[in-house]
Amino acid sequence: MPKIVDRRQRRDEVAAALWRLAYREGWGAVSLRKVAAEAGLSLGSVQHYFAGMDDLLDFAVGGVLDALDERLADQLATLDDPRHAHETVLRVLRSMIPGVVEDPSAEPVPDTVWQTQVMAWLTVVAKAVQIPEMSARLSAGSGRLAEAIAAAIRLSAPRRPLDDTLRDARGLLSLVEGLLLQLARRDIGPAEASAVIGRFTAAVFTP
Repeated sequence: MPKIVDRRQRRDEVAAALWRLAYREGWGAVSLRKVAAEAGLSLGSVQHYFAGMDDLLDFAVGGVLDALDERLADQLATLDDPRHAHETVLRVLRSMIPGVVEDPSAEPVPDTVWQTQVMAWLTVVAKAVQIPEMSARLSAGSGRLAEAIAAAIRLSAPRRPLDDTLRDARGLLSLVEGLLLQLARRDIGPAEASAVIGRFTAAVFTP
């Protein structure tokens, strides 16, 4: 009896292989044949799921966008009830940095994992520059998150003007994006990025 393969799962596996290969060898070395080998599949098997590299990249980028949307929904849900506003915002911002481990007793995330995640995020951002719909999707998500963070900031400082809290929230998100670029260049690691976020978040919440 032939083995039944979940189509979505197999496509996700191939997309993951694409990101690993691109991180390890650079985009110039990526080909459908090499992606197939990375995924442990034949070229023909991969071609059964994807028409070519453009089709595969579009699917892989879409997967990252879906993951970002899912994470955004989780973050907004967390900020809906910010009883401990400072700690909640800090946790949300740190969750945006691949490789940050909040629990000191937990195993650290392997370098190759978080570095690949950062590269995937940067690829999506670069692609969004060329695709207005994708850019609008990212901007809308960032705007909703900034408004939620601003609302949390106002809980700790009710008299602070709305415009100021929104600027602070956007500043914190810009800080995270800048740290992601430094992570991509390997100028810093997740632990240092986490410490920087802690310092600037504390400054925003200091009366």
